Amino acid sequence: MDATPDELSTRFPWPAPPHPSVVPAPIRHAGWSSESTEALLTNLKDNHQRWHIFFNDQHFHNHAAHHLLAIYAMGAPASLLDAAYHTHVVYQRPAFAPPETFEARKVREDMEEVVLDDSNWKDFLGDDRYYQAFVAFFAHKLQDKAAGKNAIQRVLEDYVMSADANLTPAKTGTKPLMLSRFLAGFVHPLIHAGYGAEFSLPGLIAEGLSEAAVQPVEAEVLFTPELFGAGATGIASRLASIALSATTAQTDDVHALAILAQVARDPEFEPRNIGLPVQPGANENSVNRVVRLGGAKLIEYLQSWFDTVTEDSAVLRAKFEEVVWVNNVVYAVGGWAGREKGEDDKKEFNGDFFLMHLVTSTLMTSSLLNVLTPRSAAVLLKTYFAFSIVLYIARGRPALPISAFYAATSAHPCPPGAVPQAAADTLPPSDPRTQGTPNPWLAIVQTTLVHPNEHLCKAQRALYHFAEWLGGTRPGAFAGLSGLSPTDRAVAEGDVGSGLSGAEVLDGTLFVRAAGLTADRLGWMREGEACRSWDGKGFFPREEEQARLEAVREEQERVNKFQGAGGMMYHAL
Repeated sequence: MDATPDELSTRFPWPAPPHPSVVPAPIRHAGWSSESTEALLTNLKDNHQRWHIFFNDQHFHNHAAHHLLAIYAMGAPASLLDAAYHTHVVYQRPAFAPPETFEARKVREDMEEVVLDDSNWKDFLGDDRYYQAFVAFFAHKLQDKAAGKNAIQRVLEDYVMSADANLTPAKTGTKPLMLSRFLAGFVHPLIHAGYGAEFSLPGLIAEGLSEAAVQPVEAEVLFTPELFGAGATGIASRLASIALSATTAQTDDVHALAILAQVARDPEFEPRNIGLPVQPGANENSVNRVVRLGGAKLIEYLQSWFDTVTEDSAVLRAKFEEVVWVNNVVYAVGGWAGREKGEDDKKEFNGDFFLMHLVTSTLMTSSLLNVLTPRSAAVLLKTYFAFSIVLYIARGRPALPISAFYAATSAHPCPPGAVPQAAADTLPPSDPRTQGTPNPWLAIVQTTLVHPNEHLCKAQRALYHFAEWLGGTRPGAFAGLSGLSPTDRAVAEGDVGSGLSGAEVLDGTLFVRAAGLTADRLGWMREGEACRSWDGKGFFPREEEQARLEAVREEQERVNKFQGAGGMMYHAL
């Protein structure tokens, strides 16, 4: 990327504080400074100039910006930011391939000759060779004076959320479906742009939109014309209720956890009944298979929740809060329930690499909801929740034994090792454990900051924010969901379950319990434990997973070696 110094400064200004217009915004921990901010921006500019958004041909994502922004917000000093960035530099792919051969040089020249504008940008969607051209296109849109002070909102509206960006075809006749691309690739474009929205960094928005532009479309059936205010016929009309209006009719409320309970109990979504896990080399990934084979039934469940989401800011906040609970229950309770299927010898928690992305992307969704118009915020929230449920199914639909989870996990996790010897009058006098770690979150933040895994900081920061916001939720708050009410039974024809078992004990300690399990799984490195990583086997029946892993091992021999956490797992999804 050949941006000038002035252009880089415009794309990466001093990070602005978030504006929580709809949902609470994550905090910036004490510890950030002018020095750390300068280090952050220097590294973000370098990443923007030098590296591609994918670090290999299998579309494994460049996470450098995510890592930097997460630990910056958690109080990392400049030296730590520099060290974190250099862990990524060693394996990134250059923004422009070096012209070592005539063929490579010709491709590079062709790419440089392409200038995208409103007449042709759709013609290059799905082709990662044009990533840099998309970055230039979106960056100039964000810098256009016509966009005004709300440039980030306007560009997101025009190039992700609008009917034109999704339905008006390219010259080839293919629909652009940018919202699908925005959620594809395990929601990485959404996460990337979400950081840009949170910190008011146009350069990150340009990168995130460009990442979406070069992703393939996923779960196409979910993105109907009605979603964007247009009409449709046939199967797509099953989602007609997604269409929004200023005068949405009043409907009985349906909680997102009730939808999760229905999907968790429906035998139609058992892995073997939906062809999961997908074997490597198949012509579709697990997301598209779930939607192809189970989409019609899934839409029936989602329909009643969609009907409760309106453009009202109080409603958007409440319904987003529901999604927070869903995605954190899936990750934490599901990961604990499926611990025997994890890859860690301790078998205490299956820290699934993919379900972890539900936690991190939820935090970034909040930042996007705060910058979009109410109508678009409602559309994004609906489609994001739909994707979340699809991903839960795609990973093997782990069981959700909430009561057993609470009985077995700690609401006050502590780092390993000897408890510090406190002075005689230290409070509380009879509890050395609390004396040593009075606030578990402070210990979790400290060990997270220096851990090299780029996903751990994102996950723990998200869990911290949810605990800050919802940590005071009392047991019993969800007691009504432990058995299906008449409204809940109307979600779909037939009663396939009795609600979300154990919902009556669900409370605000969910997030610190999840954070403790996550720290245990990845390793308390600051305290001397070895670095460990995420789990990638999912939650599939053993015999089916064994066949899949054998195929993965065969395929792994045919792909390039790479560095960075989670690479092969993403390819195998």
